[in-house]
Amino acid sequence: MKLELKKIKYCKWMSEETHCYNAIVYVDNKAMIEVSNEGHGGGNSEWAIKPFTQQDVDKVNAWCKKNLPQWEGFDNKMFPTDLEIWCGEEMNKYLTDKYLKKDFKKDIKSKILFVENKELRQITFKKCKILTDAHFKYFKSKHPNISALNFMPQDKAFKIYEQYMK
Repeated sequence: MKLELKKIKYCKWMSEETHCYNAIVYVDNKAMIEVSNEGHGGGNSEWAIKPFTQQDVDKVNAWCKKNLPQWEGFDNKMFPTDLEIWCGEEMNKYLTDKYLKKDFKKDIKSKILFVENKELRQITFKKCKILTDAHFKYFKSKHPNISALNFMPQDKAFKIYEQYMK
């Protein structure tokens, strides 16, 4: 069974103890379940999308519990991953990616980013919002043997950034 969380609508300002969101769970490429959470710490609401029924939702939930890795709770006790936990983890991934990409775009414009001694490092310039050739010239003069993420294709640079920021 292939599960995907799509058509995500997230409300940051209403998210208190849980994510406030609405989304669609696709099962084997078919929109089957609408899920939402009000963001106040309560559980998800899950509705079958016609022509599917609540029995189909229950089957997906049972499949999740049987096939997805368990998660560790208090006192090292293991719990099955149900549909609600899976949706929460997918929301975590979605939000991490969304905000990580936003941070990357901002950082790559205003900071020189590079890896040194297995750490992501940065050089910042006071009141700099957009780097210029003079900034890059300064970096190359101080670090001639280091390749900055700023000089790489964006997809490759983002993968490195993501590796160190997650």
